[in-house]
Amino acid sequence: MPNVHGIEFSANQSELVKDLIREVQKDGSCAVYALHNMKPNGELRVASTLPGTTPREHGGVFLRIRPGMREAVLVRPMNAKAGDKYIPVAKITQAQTLEVIRAWRKQTGSLPIQPRTAPSGSQLVISAGKKKNHPSS
Repeated sequence: MPNVHGIEFSANQSELVKDLIREVQKDGSCAVYALHNMKPNGELRVASTLPGTTPREHGGVFLRIRPGMREAVLVRPMNAKAGDKYIPVAKITQAQTLEVIRAWRKQTGSLPIQPRTAPSGSQLVISAGKKKNHPSS
């Protein structure tokens, strides 16, 4: 069985999954990693950042792909509303599937992290002076 990022898919599904992941990666920065402990056959996850980064920068998982007996299955994230809960990966519906994945990415807030930019204008700085307890004479 062919291997995709460490998870085994059937021969016909591995190419479809690879194509789908390539298209998702073209949309912006994302990381693909395998979870082997997900039963029965593991799971691929696609997120904005790798799972080892700090929680502030972690964009979250917006796509989960599970191998199946006949076809690979996309699992909708819990905090996304678009599409069905389970979507089979098929060549015929790949364009529609990509639109649903893009909607999931927006709904989960997993857009690519934009680097911080320095403010371009001058900033107003107000410093608090020392408060006096008695009137000055």
